[in-house]
Amino acid sequence: MATLLLYNARVVLKDGVRPGGVLIRDRRIDSVFSRDQTPVGLSTSDSVDLGGAFLAPGMIDIHIHGSAGIDVQDTDAAGLRALSDFLIAEGVTGYFPTFVPSDDKVYREATTTIDLFMRQQRKDELSKRSGTARVLGIHFEGPFVSKKRCGALQIEHFRTYEDGPATLNLFFGKSSSDRRLMTLAPEITGGTALVSELARHGVRPFIGHSQADHECLDRAFMAGARHITHFPNALDPLHHREPGAVAWGLLRDDVTVDCIADLHHLHPDMLRLIYKSKSADRMALISDAIKPAGMGDGEFLVWGEPIAVKDGRTALARRPEESTIAGSVISIRQAVKNIVGIGIPIHRAVYMATTVPARIAGLEGFGSLEQGMFGDLISFDDDFEVRFATIAGAPAYRRP
Repeated sequence: MATLLLYNARVVLKDGVRPGGVLIRDRRIDSVFSRDQTPVGLSTSDSVDLGGAFLAPGMIDIHIHGSAGIDVQDTDAAGLRALSDFLIAEGVTGYFPTFVPSDDKVYREATTTIDLFMRQQRKDELSKRSGTARVLGIHFEGPFVSKKRCGALQIEHFRTYEDGPATLNLFFGKSSSDRRLMTLAPEITGGTALVSELARHGVRPFIGHSQADHECLDRAFMAGARHITHFPNALDPLHHREPGAVAWGLLRDDVTVDCIADLHHLHPDMLRLIYKSKSADRMALISDAIKPAGMGDGEFLVWGEPIAVKDGRTALARRPEESTIAGSVISIRQAVKNIVGIGIPIHRAVYMATTVPARIAGLEGFGSLEQGMFGDLISFDDDFEVRFATIAGAPAYRRP
């Protein structure tokens, strides 16, 4: 039985940070212990002294289009492996490649590539080969969204839902382990029926790129949509006579939201307001990262569009005068650092990048330091630089 002891760490738990460590046996967490309870009797090859660094669950990104020059919708297995290697160095141990609206051919080719990559990752884990960030499923951002709230998405690929369940087969997983998420606008033609059908087939419906009013949102909620994507971006702004999805999302304790904390999509005070209203229990962090993330400033071709990146902010290069932001160029690690920088405690920031997204996506065994959970862990220093990471209890990354 494989064993790994991680000790001399500041362990990040839901309710605070405590000195201690974690013992992993056979790919899962066996125990979380305090400093004075450190197990003895293991060989040095079975243990890692983390030198007082933080130890936390691996971060989970449920909304990411790419990074490091890779677009998840236009790559192969080698590209996905390179992306996973980049992400684990950023503290992400699991992620959902996120698709923008496209035609059926692009969807089929991309989903097939990712499904095959996921199967290979599972085989590698069982055979104890070198691990890297796990692909946990696919997130479809659209194509059932509002043309009036398109953001940087290309409206020629948008759809309504009128033709029955057979038209949705493309978006369903082939097995219960093929997890699927979809962001949609419930006000489109057939929107409520779409939410119901997706939920019936195990696809988690999220609300986004939407102008839905309260009544429509309530119907979508009853049909199974309980989460809002990159809140409050790509929604109608909050208005005192037409409050829309922003007020609805802030007021309902049974609705979760996720946010892009790159400090471009949202002002720090807006992040503080959302946190004060939703608390860490109902607020997740996402990257919404696109292909140029990690590559610095410049102009890049993304989804057939030239995208300009300047000072960490993206924009459609053809329309620089507009305020539309075309995704982000941060990682979840940087989002956590930004959230802590605006005054949110580190253990709550980590919770929003680990436990909450795992719960939103319906993942079991991921996102927290508890007995029985998968041994997908990260260790990082005071500057949030990742030093060490494990996948399924085996070392997967060490900072050079």
